[in-house]
Amino acid sequence: MTGDRISYQFDTEHLQIRINRLGEIVGLSDRNDYTDYLAPDRAVPLLQIAVDGTLLSPIGSAYDSKHKQITLHFTQGMMATVTIWEQPSHLAFELTAFEGRQPTHVIWGPYPTTINGIIGETVGVVRNDRFAFGIQALNIHTIGGFPIEFPSTGPENDAATRIDGGSELRAYSMETNGGINHSRIALFGCPMADALQTLGQIEIAENLPHPMLDGEWCKTARTSRTSYLITAFGENTVDEAVRYTRMAGFTYFYHEDPFGTWGHFGLKTTDFPHGDAGLKSCVDEADKAGLRVGIHTLSNFMTTNDAYVTPVPDPRLMQSGDSLLTNAVDAKATEIPIASRSPFLDRGTLSAVLIENELIRYRAVSEEAPWLLLGCRRGAFNTSASSHASGTKIGKLIDHPYRVLFPDLSMQDEMADRLVELFNGTGLRQISFDGLEGCALTGHGMYAYNRFVSRIYNAWTPEVLNDASRLTHYLWHIHTRMNWGEPWGKAIREGQIELRLKNQDYFKRNLFPRMFGWFQVRLASGSLEATSLDDMEWVLSKCAGYDSGFALSSSLEALRKNGQAEVILGTVKEWEQARLEHAFTPDQIERLQDPTLDFHLEADGKNRWQLYPVTYSQVHIYREVTLQPGEPGEAEWTFHNPYEDQPFQFILRALPDTVTLNDDVVINPVFEVNFTEITLPIRLSPFEYLVCEGDGVCKIFDINWNPVRSLEFSGEWPQIVHEDNQILFWFGAPSSCRVEVRFKTNGPGESVITPNV
Repeated sequence: MTGDRISYQFDTEHLQIRINRLGEIVGLSDRNDYTDYLAPDRAVPLLQIAVDGTLLSPIGSAYDSKHKQITLHFTQGMMATVTIWEQPSHLAFELTAFEGRQPTHVIWGPYPTTINGIIGETVGVVRNDRFAFGIQALNIHTIGGFPIEFPSTGPENDAATRIDGGSELRAYSMETNGGINHSRIALFGCPMADALQTLGQIEIAENLPHPMLDGEWCKTARTSRTSYLITAFGENTVDEAVRYTRMAGFTYFYHEDPFGTWGHFGLKTTDFPHGDAGLKSCVDEADKAGLRVGIHTLSNFMTTNDAYVTPVPDPRLMQSGDSLLTNAVDAKATEIPIASRSPFLDRGTLSAVLIENELIRYRAVSEEAPWLLLGCRRGAFNTSASSHASGTKIGKLIDHPYRVLFPDLSMQDEMADRLVELFNGTGLRQISFDGLEGCALTGHGMYAYNRFVSRIYNAWTPEVLNDASRLTHYLWHIHTRMNWGEPWGKAIREGQIELRLKNQDYFKRNLFPRMFGWFQVRLASGSLEATSLDDMEWVLSKCAGYDSGFALSSSLEALRKNGQAEVILGTVKEWEQARLEHAFTPDQIERLQDPTLDFHLEADGKNRWQLYPVTYSQVHIYREVTLQPGEPGEAEWTFHNPYEDQPFQFILRALPDTVTLNDDVVINPVFEVNFTEITLPIRLSPFEYLVCEGDGVCKIFDINWNPVRSLEFSGEWPQIVHEDNQILFWFGAPSSCRVEVRFKTNGPGESVITPNV
């Protein structure tokens, strides 16, 4: 081809792209049916550049067919050479030369399409019911998204975004983030069902990260969706962690907080008195049991007790701004004179500044000149207070509410190298890059995210399963999964449930393995009850419905002292085996996803289970009150049973009176169910549970579900009928306690069978 042709045509197996003489894309066509998915009347530049804050489009182009290069001409004599590679799966475009003034940004697209079905904003793939079109950044300094400095459609860091009537795909590079030369992207199109497979082909062809787990690409490997145990173990307790992990049927367990300092990542001496060697001994012990060990990190967050900070602070600690001392100060001065107040107005959390080898914390900045830092604490974080000459630089350190500091890019590289050393030296196999957003505080945005994780990934020797607090377009290739959703301070059914469900759709549209977040096996604390089997089966049923893994977070103490912990772990094992073996039917999967429904799973032989729908009533509360003579004092409740008639089941919890807070007891509680009355001859102390499962045996548990005693009822046991049931309740002897009561019924069992068994 020559430059006087109307357009240049480039083909993959399924996609054809046409570029005209102005350097604009004028066609994005499915080669199978010739549908053009470029937005109508929207010829768009293959590449834009930014100079002096203005975006420029090419004004002409020429094509060299021998070298497969398009030269894009811009005003002021600037020229960009883009080299093109035609692959069966994709077209690769790389900026291989630039002449003239160097732009601050180069921008691929944005490329508008008529595809408006599924928008994978992070992965950069858009789909309708027939075709998928996508963009891929092919190195760490090519960023999926659109630079924040310029107006755009959709969020800055989204590689794909929805627009009126369709979608838009975009990527860019910046001169400050690794340069603009060799900015490189792939564009691809394929049948909708082949999108994930095509991404894998692009990874291999372009030498992108293509992580494997147990011999399979991590985006399709079942290992990617496995659940795991999170607990704080050490050299002396790793055997317990191994035992509980095996009980749950997990392959991985993971230390939630292994480091005494962040920065140099020194291990806690309480858990690992022998340091890295001690952690390696734990990994080796787990390996003997066929298990793998992981750890939690806060990425580039840096604690103030780390050697990068104290006793001599590293000059590479990241600063948000600086000024100069206007006068000399001695080692005792509590007011520091500064030339400019603006860098110090945002005190942050730590309110820390760096002067030479001293860290200082300040209370406020003076309101009027001469500008002063007021209320200064000298020699902060065990640095040494010293004198400083007039004109000395003073810098405001960037911090975070976790009371941490941050590195510049070169120190961040060192932190990454330390994690590589730890993993390669100990054999660790799992990590979470939590706090990854801290990388942006180096001043290099998404590039810093990509650089930190890629540096570690490229140097690892074992296969490492990993997730993070943030997923970027490029890091889609490295991260195994994202496990978002936290359990802290909430009942198990209330902890970020809307977010967890929303995440499942996010993972689906971004062609990413699903995870359901963290859940706790806890002891009772404050207003929170100890974790029960009923609540954990609710979690497990949702995970089965979405085919999502999860993290089971617990202390070793809670696993020892929660009376249902071992039953919970055994039940986890059954649910996880059935989920990972695709044993649930499509109809069951649809119902398991419903957050309002409960289920119970029981083993029914090898690779077989029975799935029972379960209905719970609302929580009913009863407190004895004094009424006028002759007025009944019992509670009256209605319970709707959607299933067949069955024996009466309930869970009753005794609570102290909220006013007197005495230690009164519940004596001889009485139920009348559809006119059948039972009096249970028991004494129930505050925070004890009474559980009757329809077999006439009433079991009493303590506050943490440990068995206390049981009794067998010898009289006629009530029946719950189909549809509405009238239930009365009162105390058989006066008590100031309150009780919470839930009723329960089970539906008929359904077979769950591993396919091809």
